[in-house]
Order: sequence, then C-alpha cells, then structure tokens
Amino acid sequence: MSARTLKQLLGLLLVVAISWGLASLFSRRGGDSMAATGEIASFFDGVSESSVSAVRMAGEAEEIELLPSGGSWTVNGWAIDSGTVARFFQTLEEARVGDLVATNPANHRRMGIAMDNASQIELEVGGLSRTLLMGDQGPRFSTSYIRLPEAGEVYILESNLSTHMARNLDDWRNRKMIAIDTSRVDRIDVERDEDSFTIVRGDTAWAFEDGSPVNALQVGSLLQELSGSLIASRFVEEGDSIGRLPQSGSTVAYAQDGDVLAEVNVGSGENDRWATVTGDSVTYRLPQFRVDLITPSLESVRPRP
Repeated sequence: MSARTLKQLLGLLLVVAISWGLASLFSRRGGDSMAATGEIASFFDGVSESSVSAVRMAGEAEEIELLPSGGSWTVNGWAIDSGTVARFFQTLEEARVGDLVATNPANHRRMGIAMDNASQIELEVGGLSRTLLMGDQGPRFSTSYIRLPEAGEVYILESNLSTHMARNLDDWRNRKMIAIDTSRVDRIDVERDEDSFTIVRGDTAWAFEDGSPVNALQVGSLLQELSGSLIASRFVEEGDSIGRLPQSGSTVAYAQDGDVLAEVNVGSGENDRWATVTGDSVTYRLPQFRVDLITPSLESVRPRP
C-alpha cells in the first residue's frame, strides 16, 4: 500500500470518528430532555371551536372574553371578525407542548412567567376550566414559555398563540359594516355635503334619474362597498371628538319593490369620519377614502370629459 493511499484511509477514518462522536454527543443531549407529562401535556387535547364554550385572556392588552352566540362568537359582547376567530381556534388545535426547560421558580420572572407578569388564557371545555400562564418568547420563533398556575415547572409551547393573546379588543371585533346582494339594488339615493342625487339601474347600465350617463367606475366602486368592502378602520369610542360632528352624507340602496336594502350615514370632517348603518348600534370610524367611495360626490359620479 502506498503512503498516499494510507494517508487517505487514515483521513477517512478520522472523519468517521469525528462524525460518530458528534452524533453520540447530540444523542446524549437529546436524551437528557424531559417531555411534558400530566395536565400540561394534555392542555390542548380535545380543544376545538366546537368543544370550547368560553375563552378568557388577560395580559398586555385588555381582558378579552370570547363566547359563542347564535352559531358565531362574540368578543366582550361585540360581534367578532369571523376570520380572526377561525385562525385563533386553528392555532389552539395546532398548539403542542414541548420539553421541560426550567424547574426553579426563581427563573419565572426572568422568563416572563411569574404570576404578575405572565399572560393568562382560560378555556372552558366540556364544562371544566383549564388555565395556562404564558411568558416571553421561547428559544425559537413561534415558541413561548408556559406553565400551570400552581406549578413551578416551565415548558416550551410550540405555537404562535402569543400573537393572538396580544390582540386588543378592536383587533378582534368585526369591522365589516355591511354586505348586501347588490344584484338586487335598483336605485341609490346619495347625499353628500350640499349635493343630493339618485342613480338608477337601467337595462344595460346605471344612469342618473333623468337618464343622463354616470361614471361607471365610480358607481361600480360604490356597489363594491355595499357588497362587503365597506370595512371600518376602527370604532368611535365614547368621548371621541369626531363622534360629536354633524352628519354630512348618506347613501340609501333600494330594491326594485322599494325595500331599503342598506342605509349608511357619515359624519362631517376632513380626515376620519364617524359612520353608522341603520339597524346596527355600532358607530364606526371610516377613513376619508372609504367615505368618498360609499358617499361619492356628485362631481365624481358624473362622467369624465
């Protein structure tokens, strides 16, 4: 055997030995980890939108309570955004409790998992209550430190549940103001500042009440808002200054038989405006561009030259 071949064999043996050593080392480290057992290991078992009868969360944001109501959910008594609540329950169903990472209560504050600095989630499932404390982000993205309220052991939660628990009330609430079948709309009355006008559906196109043409793109945008695109930016709270401003516009959509399909009112101002929908007790906050779409000016509805 040549010296060169011998050297190559020795090098190969060295690589194999190093690889084996590293594998053994990581294998031993993995073997030292302790998987969750008992109550915390089964915390998310059987949790789904259909099995949960109440959710209560408290942490950095205000206290949030989700309750089922008529086939949907409410948040602190308000209508909830259906997409947000669906993603929340999907997150609960996919959550997994990982390994034990701490046993000394002295570490709780540093990990954000002490009683006075942790977030808390309570689930009612099958008539029983389950409560979990959640602390800071864990060692990896989409992980958090968790523990049971009466336990000292801290585990890793494999989930982005913390992002949902950080939501404030407005982030949970339904901001979609209205959604009607616009194929039923036969006439629309609009008032905007000092102007008022009516547009009607013809055989082939919309027109002003006197038969003169309209800006089809502007009318199309108005119909799109009525069909479900009219989404508020926030809500007008008690004492908000814009809520005290007078009304400056309205849009009323009628069916062919004269029934009112939708009525939207907006306040005056130069930026955000208050807005209401007849039959809905909520006062919404609309940005200016939405105001221009749902209560267009007479000039914008006229055809462009």
